[in-house]
Amino acid sequence: MAFENINAAPNYFRQSFGQKGFRLITSSFTPVTGEEYRVIVPLVDSVVSATALAGDSLTAATLPTGLGVYGLFSSVTVTSGTVLAYIA
Repeated sequence: MAFENINAAPNYFRQSFGQKGFRLITSSFTPVTGEEYRVIVPLVDSVVSATALAGDSLTAATLPTGLGVYGLFSSVTVTSGTVLAYIA
């Protein structure tokens, strides 16, 4: 599944606020092939790795509860904790 272009503001807001859905990701999550994510939000303090399609990726970054990380991510892996990853 390819992400939706965000040149139009409504597309970005739809993705960022979860209208395209989200994945609840824990250490036992099985990745969905071809799915990209727009925002990562930890529900508890979490250790996360995420591959960004532009800019820097995260490698074993500790994210505190509620800190949203915005971008376009092709994969999100959680070592510990639980995050919501909003589908792009």
